Amino acid sequence: MSDIKILIVVKDSEAGDAYAHAVTEIGVACDVARSFVEMSQMATDNRYNGFLVDILTLVRCSKEEKVIAYECINLFPVLRVKWEARHKKIKLSPLEQSFSPDTDSALRFFIENRCRNFAARSLRRSPRRSINLNLYYSTDPGFPAESTYKSFTINLGSHGLFLHTMHDFLQGDTIWIRFLEFADQTPIRATVRWSQPWGVTRCIPGAGVMFEAMTKKQEQELAKLLDL
Repeated sequence: MSDIKILIVVKDSEAGDAYAHAVTEIGVACDVARSFVEMSQMATDNRYNGFLVDILTLVRCSKEEKVIAYECINLFPVLRVKWEARHKKIKLSPLEQSFSPDTDSALRFFIENRCRNFAARSLRRSPRRSINLNLYYSTDPGFPAESTYKSFTINLGSHGLFLHTMHDFLQGDTIWIRFLEFADQTPIRATVRWSQPWGVTRCIPGAGVMFEAMTKKQEQELAKLLDL
């Protein structure tokens, strides 16, 4: 399995050593990131087949890091695990336990079946910035009043954004966006890459979207905002 590479995200050193040992014992290469900011940078510079994420690191990180975390991990196969320091054991998340109570078997299945079938990739190189823009969004490019909603960006990049919404979008859904602050009000077509539903975690509910079509004027306005 040497062609597979996993990125482990964990703050605690002891837990990180245990996770890395478990992964390498299976015969898979891995890197360790101590935060989700570091994870984002490493996943931009390198190609990975999947992420092994420490539950406590995810739960205890800041809201800003959670946005980064979910945007990244929704694009890769992910296995969430927890280190039991008292018993020196790796445990699965409650969700993973419902499929397999055996940690070793679950880890092997994750690597062999999910990561092996997922072509190694890296994250985009255009960073997102914490910029709040007012916007309208709709699933109809005509923006009819009954299906047009007000929102705002949590972060923004040259290829996409994360917007606040209470709608449960599905990956692949098409939405149309108009930025209130843009001079060019041509509807911008975007594709939903991932969605963070309300009430599931202590995160801002919303959707990460990728721009599909933009006018030259809008590209210039966006570049000016991002200082590109």
